Amino acid sequence: MTDDTVVGYRTVRALSEGGSARLILVHTHHPEHNNVTTERAASVQPDRSVSPVIRAIKRFYIGTATKQVLNEVDCLSRAVGEHIAAIDDLAASIDDSPILVLRWAGAGSLRRLLRERRSLRPGEAITIIAPLVGALTCAHGAGVAIGEVNVDAVHFDDTGRPFFTDFGVARLRATIPTPAELQHDEAFRDDRRQFATLANSVLAAVHGDREGLRVVRGLSEWLSEEANTAVHDWDQQVEQRLFDIGAPEPLRLTPDTTDVATATPKAPRLIAAFDSIGVAPASTEARSVLALPPWLDNHIAEVARSARLSLGRSFRGVAAWCRPVRTRTWVVAAIGIICVLAAGTIIVAEAAVREDSLITSTRSSESDRESESASGADHLSSNAPDSLEVLPSDPVLALPVLLTTRYGCLRDLSVVCLESVSPVGTPAYSSDTAIVDAILAGGELPPEALFDAASSVELQQLGDSVLFEFVDGDVSKPASVLLVKGEAGWRIRSYTLPE
Repeated sequence: MTDDTVVGYRTVRALSEGGSARLILVHTHHPEHNNVTTERAASVQPDRSVSPVIRAIKRFYIGTATKQVLNEVDCLSRAVGEHIAAIDDLAASIDDSPILVLRWAGAGSLRRLLRERRSLRPGEAITIIAPLVGALTCAHGAGVAIGEVNVDAVHFDDTGRPFFTDFGVARLRATIPTPAELQHDEAFRDDRRQFATLANSVLAAVHGDREGLRVVRGLSEWLSEEANTAVHDWDQQVEQRLFDIGAPEPLRLTPDTTDVATATPKAPRLIAAFDSIGVAPASTEARSVLALPPWLDNHIAEVARSARLSLGRSFRGVAAWCRPVRTRTWVVAAIGIICVLAAGTIIVAEAAVREDSLITSTRSSESDRESESASGADHLSSNAPDSLEVLPSDPVLALPVLLTTRYGCLRDLSVVCLESVSPVGTPAYSSDTAIVDAILAGGELPPEALFDAASSVELQQLGDSVLFEFVDGDVSKPASVLLVKGEAGWRIRSYTLPE
Protein backbone atom coordinates (compact mmCIF):
# COMPACT_ATOMS: atom_id res chain seq x y z
CA MET A 1 0.00 0.00 0.00
CA THR A 2 1.39 3.44 -0.92
CA ASP A 3 1.41 6.52 1.26
CA ASP A 4 -1.40 8.18 -0.63
CA THR A 5 -3.83 5.26 -0.48
CA VAL A 6 -5.46 6.96 2.49
CA VAL A 7 -5.17 10.67 1.83
CA GLY A 8 -3.79 12.71 4.71
CA TYR A 9 -2.11 9.80 6.49
CA ARG A 10 1.32 8.34 6.09
CA THR A 11 1.50 4.57 6.37
CA VAL A 12 3.93 3.24 8.94
CA ARG A 13 3.32 -0.47 8.41
CA ALA A 14 0.63 -3.06 7.79
CA LEU A 15 -0.19 -4.62 11.15
CA SER A 16 -2.36 -7.55 10.15
CA GLU A 17 -4.59 -8.83 7.40
CA GLY A 18 -7.72 -10.93 7.61
CA GLY A 19 -10.45 -12.34 5.44
CA SER A 20 -12.34 -9.05 5.06
CA ALA A 21 -10.02 -6.23 6.19
CA ARG A 22 -6.47 -5.03 6.58
CA LEU A 23 -5.19 -3.17 9.65
CA ILE A 24 -2.66 -0.39 9.04
CA LEU A 25 -0.69 1.77 11.44
CA VAL A 26 -0.57 5.38 10.19
CA HIS A 27 0.35 8.84 11.46
CA THR A 28 -0.18 12.42 10.36
CA HIS A 29 1.50 15.70 11.29
CA HIS A 30 -1.74 17.64 11.44
CA PRO A 31 -4.73 16.95 13.72
CA GLU A 32 -7.24 18.01 11.07
CA HIS A 33 -6.13 15.17 8.83
CA ASN A 34 -8.24 12.88 10.96
CA ASN A 35 -10.95 13.45 8.34
CA VAL A 36 -9.69 11.52 5.33
CA THR A 37 -11.80 13.10 2.59
CA THR A 38 -9.80 14.22 -0.42
CA GLU A 39 -11.06 17.83 -0.46
CA ARG A 40 -10.01 18.65 3.10
CA ALA A 41 -6.72 16.78 2.82
CA ALA A 42 -5.80 18.76 -0.27
CA SER A 43 -6.48 22.09 1.45
CA VAL A 44 -4.52 21.35 4.62
CA GLN A 45 -0.74 21.54 4.66
CA PRO A 46 1.02 19.45 7.29
CA ASP A 47 2.64 21.35 10.15
CA ARG A 48 6.01 19.78 10.94
CA SER A 49 6.08 21.37 14.37
CA VAL A 50 3.06 19.39 15.55
CA SER A 51 3.60 15.91 17.01
CA PRO A 52 2.28 13.18 14.73
CA VAL A 53 -1.12 11.69 15.53
CA ILE A 54 -1.01 7.88 15.44
CA ARG A 55 -4.09 5.98 14.37
CA ALA A 56 -5.01 2.41 13.40
CA ILE A 57 -6.94 2.28 10.16
CA LYS A 58 -9.02 -0.77 9.36
CA ARG A 59 -9.39 -0.91 5.58
CA PHE A 60 -12.10 -3.28 4.33
CA TYR A 61 -11.62 -5.00 1.00
CA ILE A 62 -13.78 -4.10 -1.96
CA GLY A 63 -16.71 -6.48 -2.01
CA THR A 64 -17.02 -6.72 1.76
CA ALA A 65 -20.70 -6.77 2.67
CA THR A 66 -21.93 -3.31 3.63
CA LYS A 67 -24.01 -4.90 6.39
CA GLN A 68 -20.85 -6.26 8.02
CA VAL A 69 -19.11 -2.87 7.97
CA LEU A 70 -22.15 -0.98 9.25
CA ASN A 71 -22.74 -3.56 11.97
CA GLU A 72 -19.21 -3.05 13.32
CA VAL A 73 -19.60 0.73 13.13
CA ASP A 74 -22.96 0.58 14.90
CA CYS A 75 -21.59 -1.63 17.65
CA LEU A 76 -18.59 0.64 18.23
CA SER A 77 -20.82 3.71 18.19
CA ARG A 78 -23.41 2.26 20.58
CA ALA A 79 -20.97 0.66 23.03
CA VAL A 80 -19.28 3.92 23.94
CA GLY A 81 -17.27 3.77 27.14
CA GLU A 82 -14.02 4.74 28.77
CA HIS A 83 -12.66 1.22 28.35
CA ILE A 84 -13.97 0.44 24.86
CA ALA A 85 -11.99 1.27 21.71
CA ALA A 86 -13.24 4.51 20.15
CA ILE A 87 -13.97 4.99 16.47
CA ASP A 88 -12.86 8.37 15.07
CA ASP A 89 -14.23 8.23 11.56
CA LEU A 90 -15.75 6.15 8.77
CA ALA A 91 -14.54 7.04 5.31
CA ALA A 92 -13.39 5.62 2.01
CA SER A 93 -9.95 5.34 0.45
CA ILE A 94 -9.07 6.33 -3.10
CA ASP A 95 -10.24 2.95 -4.45
CA ASP A 96 -13.57 3.38 -2.60
CA SER A 97 -12.87 0.64 -0.09
CA PRO A 98 -14.44 1.50 3.31
CA ILE A 99 -12.10 2.32 6.19
CA LEU A 100 -12.48 2.79 9.94
CA VAL A 101 -10.18 5.21 11.76
CA LEU A 102 -9.59 3.89 15.29
CA ARG A 103 -7.78 5.20 18.32
CA TRP A 104 -4.36 3.62 18.71
CA ALA A 105 -3.72 1.62 21.90
CA GLY A 106 -0.06 0.80 21.65
CA ALA A 107 0.98 -0.60 25.03
CA GLY A 108 0.28 -4.21 24.11
CA SER A 109 -2.41 -6.82 24.64
CA LEU A 110 -3.40 -8.62 27.81
CA ARG A 111 -1.89 -11.82 26.44
CA ARG A 112 1.43 -10.07 25.96
CA LEU A 113 1.30 -8.65 29.50
CA LEU A 114 0.60 -12.07 31.05
CA ARG A 115 3.39 -13.61 29.01
CA GLU A 116 5.97 -10.99 29.98
CA ARG A 117 4.98 -10.31 33.60
CA ARG A 118 4.30 -13.96 34.62
CA SER A 119 3.09 -12.83 38.06
CA LEU A 120 0.77 -10.03 39.18
CA ARG A 121 0.00 -8.41 42.50
CA PRO A 122 -3.61 -8.74 43.68
CA GLY A 123 -4.16 -4.99 43.24
CA GLU A 124 -2.96 -5.14 39.63
CA ALA A 125 -5.48 -7.90 38.88
CA ILE A 126 -8.22 -5.61 40.25
CA THR A 127 -6.97 -2.76 38.03
CA ILE A 128 -7.30 -5.02 34.98
CA ILE A 129 -10.55 -6.83 35.71
CA ALA A 130 -12.71 -4.15 37.36
CA PRO A 131 -12.74 -1.69 34.38
CA LEU A 132 -13.48 -4.53 31.97
CA VAL A 133 -16.49 -5.61 34.06
CA GLY A 134 -17.86 -2.09 33.78
CA ALA A 135 -17.11 -1.93 30.05
CA LEU A 136 -18.85 -5.25 29.42
CA THR A 137 -21.88 -4.09 31.43
CA CYS A 138 -21.92 -0.82 29.45
CA ALA A 139 -21.84 -2.66 26.11
CA HIS A 140 -24.59 -5.06 27.17
CA GLY A 141 -26.72 -2.22 28.45
CA ALA A 142 -26.48 -0.63 24.99
CA GLY A 143 -27.58 -3.91 23.38
CA VAL A 144 -24.13 -4.92 22.07
CA ALA A 145 -22.81 -8.46 22.55
CA ILE A 146 -19.07 -8.20 21.91
CA GLY A 147 -18.53 -11.84 20.88
CA GLU A 148 -14.71 -11.70 21.23
CA VAL A 149 -13.94 -11.40 24.96
CA ASN A 150 -10.47 -12.86 25.39
CA VAL A 151 -6.90 -11.92 26.27
CA ASP A 152 -6.15 -11.00 22.63
CA ALA A 153 -9.10 -8.59 22.42
CA VAL A 154 -8.01 -6.54 25.45
CA HIS A 155 -5.31 -3.88 24.94
CA PHE A 156 -3.72 -1.21 27.13
CA ASP A 157 -2.86 2.42 26.54
CA ASP A 158 0.30 4.05 27.82
CA THR A 159 -1.28 4.72 31.23
CA GLY A 160 -2.21 1.07 31.74
CA ARG A 161 -5.96 1.40 31.11
CA PRO A 162 -7.49 -1.73 29.49
CA PHE A 163 -9.76 -1.54 26.44
CA PHE A 164 -12.02 -3.95 24.57
CA THR A 165 -10.90 -3.56 20.96
CA ASP A 166 -12.31 -6.39 18.81
CA PHE A 167 -15.89 -5.85 17.59
CA GLY A 168 -15.53 -7.75 14.32
CA VAL A 169 -18.10 -10.40 15.34
CA ALA A 170 -20.17 -8.21 17.68
CA ARG A 171 -23.95 -8.42 17.53
CA LEU A 172 -26.33 -5.51 18.01
CA ARG A 173 -29.91 -5.76 19.25
CA ALA A 174 -32.51 -3.58 17.60
CA THR A 175 -33.79 -2.38 20.98
CA ILE A 176 -32.26 -1.75 24.37
CA PRO A 177 -32.39 -5.08 26.25
CA THR A 178 -34.46 -5.47 29.38
CA PRO A 179 -32.92 -6.85 32.59
CA ALA A 180 -34.60 -10.22 31.90
CA GLU A 181 -33.06 -10.33 28.41
CA LEU A 182 -29.64 -9.54 29.85
CA GLN A 183 -30.05 -12.55 32.15
CA HIS A 184 -31.26 -15.10 29.65
CA ASP A 185 -30.08 -13.97 26.19
CA GLU A 186 -27.49 -16.50 25.02
CA ALA A 187 -25.26 -13.88 23.35
CA PHE A 188 -24.87 -11.89 26.59
CA ARG A 189 -24.36 -15.05 28.64
CA ASP A 190 -21.67 -16.20 26.18
CA ASP A 191 -19.84 -12.88 26.72
CA ARG A 192 -19.95 -13.53 30.47
CA ARG A 193 -18.61 -17.06 29.98
CA GLN A 194 -15.71 -15.75 27.89
CA PHE A 195 -15.09 -13.01 30.43
CA ALA A 196 -14.88 -15.67 33.15
CA THR A 197 -12.12 -17.37 31.15
CA LEU A 198 -10.32 -14.05 30.67
CA ALA A 199 -10.58 -13.16 34.37
CA ASN A 200 -9.39 -16.63 35.41
CA SER A 201 -6.31 -16.16 33.20
CA VAL A 202 -5.51 -12.97 35.10
CA LEU A 203 -6.29 -14.46 38.51
CA ALA A 204 -4.07 -17.46 37.77
CA ALA A 205 -1.08 -15.09 37.58
CA VAL A 206 -1.78 -13.52 40.99
CA HIS A 207 0.78 -14.20 43.73
CA GLY A 208 0.21 -13.29 47.35
CA ASP A 209 -0.34 -14.60 50.87
CA ARG A 210 -2.42 -17.66 51.64
CA GLU A 211 -5.55 -15.76 52.69
CA GLY A 212 -5.48 -13.60 49.59
CA LEU A 213 -5.08 -16.59 47.32
CA ARG A 214 -8.03 -18.27 49.05
CA VAL A 215 -10.23 -15.28 48.14
CA VAL A 216 -8.85 -15.37 44.59
CA ARG A 217 -9.76 -19.05 44.24
CA GLY A 218 -13.26 -18.32 45.55
CA LEU A 219 -13.77 -15.63 42.88
CA SER A 220 -12.41 -17.94 40.17
CA GLU A 221 -14.79 -20.73 41.18
CA TRP A 222 -17.77 -18.35 41.30
CA LEU A 223 -16.99 -17.05 37.80
CA SER A 224 -16.70 -20.60 36.46
CA GLU A 225 -20.17 -21.65 37.64
CA GLU A 226 -22.51 -21.75 34.63
CA ALA A 227 -25.56 -20.79 36.72
CA ASN A 228 -23.92 -17.54 37.81
CA THR A 229 -23.89 -16.19 34.25
CA ALA A 230 -27.67 -15.67 34.51
CA VAL A 231 -27.87 -13.80 37.83
CA HIS A 232 -29.48 -10.36 37.52
CA ASP A 233 -26.69 -8.50 39.39
CA TRP A 234 -23.76 -10.35 37.83
CA ASP A 235 -21.54 -7.27 37.48
CA GLN A 236 -22.14 -6.14 41.06
CA GLN A 237 -21.36 -9.56 42.48
CA VAL A 238 -18.16 -9.80 40.42
CA GLU A 239 -17.01 -6.38 41.64
CA GLN A 240 -17.89 -7.18 45.25
CA ARG A 241 -15.91 -10.43 45.21
CA LEU A 242 -13.10 -8.75 43.28
CA PHE A 243 -12.61 -5.96 45.82
CA ASP A 244 -12.61 -8.55 48.61
CA ILE A 245 -9.14 -9.42 47.33
CA GLY A 246 -7.76 -5.98 48.27
CA ALA A 247 -7.31 -2.49 46.89
CA PRO A 248 -6.43 -1.62 43.28
CA GLU A 249 -2.81 -0.74 42.43
CA PRO A 250 -1.20 0.89 39.39
CA LEU A 251 -0.47 -1.61 36.65
CA ARG A 252 3.15 -1.96 35.62
CA LEU A 253 3.35 -2.71 31.91
CA THR A 254 7.07 -3.43 31.79
CA PRO A 255 8.23 -6.99 32.50
CA ASP A 256 10.01 -7.97 35.69
CA THR A 257 13.81 -7.74 35.70
CA THR A 258 14.14 -11.45 36.33
CA ASP A 259 11.73 -12.20 33.51
CA VAL A 260 13.73 -9.99 31.13
CA ALA A 261 16.95 -11.79 32.06
CA THR A 262 15.50 -15.27 31.55
CA ALA A 263 13.10 -14.67 28.69
CA THR A 264 14.03 -15.66 25.17
CA PRO A 265 14.66 -12.56 23.02
CA LYS A 266 11.92 -11.91 20.53
CA ALA A 267 11.59 -9.44 17.71
CA PRO A 268 9.58 -6.32 18.69
CA ARG A 269 6.02 -6.24 17.43
CA LEU A 270 3.52 -3.39 17.46
CA ILE A 271 0.13 -4.28 18.92
CA ALA A 272 -2.99 -2.42 17.83
CA ALA A 273 -6.73 -2.69 18.01
CA PHE A 274 -8.13 -5.68 16.13
CA ASP A 275 -4.81 -7.50 16.52
CA SER A 276 -6.74 -10.80 16.43
CA ILE A 277 -6.93 -10.56 12.63
CA GLY A 278 -4.40 -13.07 11.33
CA VAL A 279 -1.42 -12.03 9.19
CA ALA A 280 -2.00 -12.97 5.59
CA PRO A 281 0.43 -15.58 4.32
CA ALA A 282 2.21 -15.12 1.04
CA SER A 283 1.29 -17.11 -2.00
CA THR A 284 2.52 -20.66 -1.54
CA GLU A 285 5.22 -22.27 -3.63
CA ALA A 286 2.72 -24.83 -4.91
CA ARG A 287 0.51 -22.10 -6.39
CA SER A 288 3.60 -20.45 -7.90
CA VAL A 289 4.58 -23.70 -9.60
CA LEU A 290 1.06 -23.98 -11.05
CA ALA A 291 1.51 -20.51 -12.62
CA LEU A 292 -2.05 -19.50 -11.86
CA PRO A 293 -3.38 -16.18 -13.15
CA PRO A 294 -3.05 -13.39 -10.56
CA TRP A 295 -6.81 -12.98 -10.12
CA LEU A 296 -7.26 -16.73 -9.50
CA ASP A 297 -4.23 -16.89 -7.17
CA ASN A 298 -5.58 -13.97 -5.13
CA HIS A 299 -9.04 -15.56 -4.98
CA ILE A 300 -7.61 -18.86 -3.72
CA ALA A 301 -5.57 -17.03 -1.10
CA GLU A 302 -8.66 -15.10 0.04
CA VAL A 303 -10.74 -18.29 0.34
CA ALA A 304 -7.94 -19.98 2.30
CA ARG A 305 -7.70 -17.01 4.68
CA SER A 306 -11.46 -17.00 5.25
CA ALA A 307 -11.46 -20.74 5.93
CA ARG A 308 -8.58 -20.42 8.42
CA LEU A 309 -10.30 -17.57 10.22
CA SER A 310 -13.61 -19.44 10.45
CA LEU A 311 -11.86 -22.58 11.69
CA GLY A 312 -9.87 -20.57 14.23
CA ARG A 313 -13.00 -18.89 15.57
CA SER A 314 -14.73 -22.24 15.85
CA PHE A 315 -11.80 -23.68 17.81
CA ARG A 316 -11.70 -20.63 20.06
CA GLY A 317 -15.43 -20.93 20.67
CA VAL A 318 -15.13 -24.60 21.65
CA ALA A 319 -12.11 -23.84 23.84
CA ALA A 320 -13.94 -20.94 25.51
CA TRP A 321 -16.93 -23.18 26.17
CA CYS A 322 -14.81 -25.96 27.65
CA ARG A 323 -12.36 -23.81 29.61
CA PRO A 324 -14.70 -22.77 32.49
CA VAL A 325 -15.50 -26.41 33.26
CA ARG A 326 -13.46 -27.61 36.19
CA THR A 327 -10.91 -30.36 35.79
CA ARG A 328 -12.61 -32.60 38.32
CA THR A 329 -15.86 -32.30 36.34
CA TRP A 330 -14.12 -33.66 33.24
CA VAL A 331 -12.57 -36.45 35.35
CA VAL A 332 -15.95 -37.41 36.83
CA ALA A 333 -17.54 -37.33 33.38
CA ALA A 334 -14.79 -39.54 31.94
CA ILE A 335 -15.15 -42.03 34.80
CA GLY A 336 -18.92 -42.09 34.29
CA ILE A 337 -18.56 -42.78 30.56
CA ILE A 338 -16.05 -45.56 31.27
CA CYS A 339 -18.43 -47.13 33.81
CA VAL A 340 -21.35 -46.99 31.36
CA LEU A 341 -19.26 -48.60 28.61
CA ALA A 342 -18.00 -51.28 31.01
CA ALA A 343 -21.55 -52.04 32.20
CA GLY A 344 -22.76 -52.29 28.62
CA THR A 345 -19.91 -54.64 27.74
CA ILE A 346 -20.66 -56.86 30.75
CA ILE A 347 -24.38 -57.00 29.91
CA VAL A 348 -23.66 -57.92 26.29
CA ALA A 349 -21.16 -60.60 27.39
CA GLU A 350 -23.59 -62.10 29.90
CA ALA A 351 -26.37 -62.15 27.30
CA ALA A 352 -24.06 -63.95 24.88
CA VAL A 353 -23.08 -66.50 27.56
CA ARG A 354 -26.75 -67.13 28.44
CA GLU A 355 -27.63 -67.55 24.79
CA ASP A 356 -24.76 -70.02 24.29
CA SER A 357 -25.82 -71.93 27.42
CA LEU A 358 -29.42 -72.08 26.19
CA ILE A 359 -28.35 -73.34 22.76
CA THR A 360 -26.06 -75.94 24.36
CA SER A 361 -28.83 -77.08 26.73
CA THR A 362 -31.32 -77.34 23.87
CA ARG A 363 -28.93 -79.34 21.77
CA SER A 364 -28.15 -81.61 24.75
CA SER A 365 -31.87 -82.22 25.37
CA GLU A 366 -32.42 -83.04 21.72
CA SER A 367 -29.44 -85.40 21.77
CA ASP A 368 -30.72 -87.12 24.91
CA ARG A 369 -34.16 -87.43 23.38
CA GLU A 370 -32.74 -88.92 20.20
CA SER A 371 -30.60 -91.30 22.26
CA GLU A 372 -33.58 -92.40 24.30
CA SER A 373 -35.64 -92.90 21.15
CA ALA A 374 -32.83 -94.87 19.57
CA SER A 375 -32.33 -96.99 22.68
CA GLY A 376 -36.08 -97.63 22.89
CA ALA A 377 -36.13 -98.61 19.27
CA ASP A 378 -33.15 -100.91 19.77
CA HIS A 379 -34.83 -102.44 22.80
CA LEU A 380 -38.01 -103.03 20.84
CA SER A 381 -36.19 -104.47 17.89
CA SER A 382 -34.35 -106.89 20.12
CA ASN A 383 -37.39 -108.02 22.13
CA ALA A 384 -40.80 -106.84 20.98
CA PRO A 385 -40.71 -107.69 17.27
CA ASP A 386 -39.85 -111.33 17.98
CA SER A 387 -42.85 -111.69 20.27
CA LEU A 388 -45.14 -109.75 17.88
CA GLU A 389 -44.10 -111.93 14.96
CA VAL A 390 -45.36 -115.01 16.82
CA LEU A 391 -48.61 -113.44 18.04
CA PRO A 392 -51.22 -116.10 18.44
CA SER A 393 -54.10 -116.03 16.05
CA ASP A 394 -56.51 -115.98 18.97
CA PRO A 395 -57.21 -112.27 19.85
CA VAL A 396 -57.74 -113.18 23.53
CA LEU A 397 -54.16 -114.47 23.66
CA ALA A 398 -52.75 -111.66 21.47
CA LEU A 399 -54.20 -108.86 23.65
CA PRO A 400 -51.82 -109.38 26.67
CA VAL A 401 -48.76 -109.35 24.34
CA LEU A 402 -49.88 -106.12 22.65
CA LEU A 403 -50.66 -104.39 25.95
CA THR A 404 -47.30 -105.46 27.45
CA THR A 405 -45.42 -104.19 24.40
CA ARG A 406 -47.39 -100.91 24.48
CA TYR A 407 -46.50 -100.41 28.14
CA GLY A 408 -42.80 -100.90 27.29
CA CYS A 409 -43.03 -98.33 24.46
CA LEU A 410 -44.63 -95.73 26.75
CA ARG A 411 -42.10 -96.41 29.48
CA ASP A 412 -39.19 -95.96 27.04
CA LEU A 413 -40.91 -92.97 25.35
CA SER A 414 -40.30 -94.61 21.98
CA VAL A 415 -42.53 -93.51 19.11
CA VAL A 416 -40.84 -96.00 16.81
CA CYS A 417 -41.79 -98.79 19.17
CA LEU A 418 -45.45 -97.72 19.10
CA GLU A 419 -45.53 -98.24 15.32
CA SER A 420 -45.25 -102.01 15.94
CA VAL A 421 -48.25 -101.93 18.30
CA SER A 422 -50.60 -99.59 16.43
CA PRO A 423 -50.42 -98.78 12.70
CA VAL A 424 -49.38 -95.21 11.91
CA GLY A 425 -52.40 -92.96 11.45
CA THR A 426 -54.74 -94.94 13.66
CA PRO A 427 -56.47 -93.27 16.65
CA ALA A 428 -54.51 -95.47 19.08
CA TYR A 429 -51.17 -94.43 17.53
CA SER A 430 -52.12 -90.71 17.65
CA SER A 431 -53.20 -90.93 21.30
CA ASP A 432 -50.05 -92.80 22.39
CA THR A 433 -47.69 -90.37 20.60
CA ALA A 434 -49.52 -87.49 22.29
CA ILE A 435 -48.87 -89.13 25.66
CA VAL A 436 -45.16 -89.48 24.81
CA ASP A 437 -44.93 -85.79 23.80
CA ALA A 438 -46.65 -84.75 27.03
CA ILE A 439 -44.19 -86.79 29.10
CA LEU A 440 -41.22 -85.32 27.22
CA ALA A 441 -42.61 -81.83 27.94
CA GLY A 442 -42.45 -82.52 31.67
CA GLY A 443 -45.68 -84.39 32.34
CA GLU A 444 -46.29 -87.85 33.81
CA LEU A 445 -47.73 -91.07 32.43
CA PRO A 446 -51.44 -91.12 33.40
CA PRO A 447 -52.30 -94.39 35.23
CA GLU A 448 -55.67 -94.74 33.45
CA ALA A 449 -53.80 -95.00 30.11
CA LEU A 450 -52.47 -98.43 31.13
CA PHE A 451 -54.73 -101.45 30.67
CA ASP A 452 -54.72 -104.71 32.68
CA ALA A 453 -55.28 -107.67 30.35
CA ALA A 454 -56.46 -109.79 33.29
CA SER A 455 -59.59 -107.64 33.68
CA SER A 456 -60.45 -107.68 29.97
CA VAL A 457 -63.67 -109.19 28.66
CA GLU A 458 -64.35 -109.89 24.99
CA LEU A 459 -67.38 -107.76 24.28
CA GLN A 460 -67.91 -108.17 20.54
CA GLN A 461 -66.25 -109.81 17.52
CA LEU A 462 -67.08 -108.92 13.95
CA GLY A 463 -64.87 -110.65 11.40
CA ASP A 464 -61.30 -109.39 11.87
CA SER A 465 -62.27 -106.88 14.58
CA VAL A 466 -62.58 -107.66 18.30
CA LEU A 467 -63.70 -105.20 21.00
CA PHE A 468 -62.46 -105.79 24.53
CA GLU A 469 -63.85 -104.10 27.63
CA PHE A 470 -61.97 -103.70 30.92
CA VAL A 471 -64.33 -104.22 33.84
CA ASP A 472 -63.83 -101.87 36.77
CA GLY A 473 -66.57 -101.35 39.32
CA ASP A 474 -65.34 -97.84 40.31
CA VAL A 475 -66.16 -96.15 36.99
CA SER A 476 -69.42 -95.46 35.24
CA LYS A 477 -68.04 -96.33 31.82
CA PRO A 478 -65.22 -98.91 31.56
CA ALA A 479 -62.26 -98.65 29.20
CA SER A 480 -62.23 -100.52 25.88
CA VAL A 481 -59.66 -101.60 23.27
CA LEU A 482 -60.38 -102.42 19.63
CA LEU A 483 -58.11 -104.97 17.92
CA VAL A 484 -57.96 -105.27 14.13
CA LYS A 485 -56.25 -108.13 12.29
CA GLY A 486 -54.13 -107.24 9.29
CA GLU A 487 -51.33 -108.79 7.27
CA ALA A 488 -48.90 -108.45 10.23
CA GLY A 489 -51.43 -109.94 12.65
CA TRP A 490 -53.45 -108.37 15.43
CA ARG A 491 -52.83 -104.68 16.20
CA ILE A 492 -54.52 -102.09 18.48
CA ARG A 493 -56.77 -99.91 16.35
CA SER A 494 -58.18 -97.62 18.99
CA TYR A 495 -59.04 -97.44 22.67
CA THR A 496 -61.12 -95.38 25.08
CA LEU A 497 -60.20 -94.44 28.63
CA PRO A 498 -62.52 -95.02 31.56
CA GLU A 499 -64.86 -92.26 32.75
